[in-house]
Amino acid sequence: MPTAPRPTKPKSRPPSRSARAGTTRRPLERIVRIHEAINRGRHPNCSQIAADLETSRKTIQRDINFMREHLDLPIAYDELKHGYYYTEPVANFPFLQTTAEDLVALIVARNALQHLEDTPLVASLRHSFLKLQQGMQDQISIPWADIDQAFSVKTAGLSQRDLGIFEKLARAILERRELRFDYTKLGAEKAESRHLRPYHLAEIDGGWYLIGHDIDRGARRTFAVQRMKGLSLLARKFLRVEDFHLEDHFAGSFGVWTRPDHGDGKAAYPRPVRVRFRGFAARFVPERRWHPSQQVTVLDETGDLIELRMELTALQDFQRWVLSFGSQAEVIEPEDLRQSVIRELKESAKRYG
Repeated sequence: MPTAPRPTKPKSRPPSRSARAGTTRRPLERIVRIHEAINRGRHPNCSQIAADLETSRKTIQRDINFMREHLDLPIAYDELKHGYYYTEPVANFPFLQTTAEDLVALIVARNALQHLEDTPLVASLRHSFLKLQQGMQDQISIPWADIDQAFSVKTAGLSQRDLGIFEKLARAILERRELRFDYTKLGAEKAESRHLRPYHLAEIDGGWYLIGHDIDRGARRTFAVQRMKGLSLLARKFLRVEDFHLEDHFAGSFGVWTRPDHGDGKAAYPRPVRVRFRGFAARFVPERRWHPSQQVTVLDETGDLIELRMELTALQDFQRWVLSFGSQAEVIEPEDLRQSVIRELKESAKRYG
């Protein structure tokens, strides 16, 4: 009598894509899913949630303990229904709660980047706006299309040529990767090759500037994005220095410039600056905070003559600002700034004959 064939052991199948995903699901994603499950009021327990999220029961238990102890969510366990529930209504998940200040900040950021329309960066920003709006749906609701009718930021922005390199710069900063590019300084006849470790990308007075460590020159430098060409994103990564703080980098500057023109790389120390304003300029200048070090002194009872004092390390941007007020501004000190303004005004007078 023939013997029956021995049963073969079924071949084990590799875990499905969804099963593998459960082992790497991010903690925030799990917590949000747990919140949604409990908030539906069906009293889910750890085993049910773990099966839905394809993870372990212990992991879900740790997540629930975190939600209760650190997020102050009113989670309780019903012994009769064998599941979790909220002891009071939870309208907004804590991670999604936002304030009006958050919304305004995002609106300003969106308008500052309006010249990057139709790029992945703005698409991401639009998604972030919608998430913030969902978190404050009981407080305010502003359709994205209506933002431009309510808020605006007037800026010269980026040219179309700049859009091709902007996202490369952002990725270099976030991934801490070195850059190579050709750069033409103002007044220079030809471009120079630069090798940079980028730290920060800033929008200043309608222009975008990249701040980083110039490897060949061994010093920190600021570059106008509009004058960068032939940008290469290198594979070499770097550790960002701990002593870089944007507020310190621009502490002594009035605009973009942080050191004297034609500087030799040595540290620039703040210098006292005094300018007197009269007429409408005397009323306009005190209305704004132009620099953290500014001090305004009223010199007559009518308020039509004031003196502005500052401590600056570079004067190029400040000189252009002073000249914009014409005859209503007079530089008192330093003397080299006063003489530079005099020369500029004389040259301007010649142009007009």
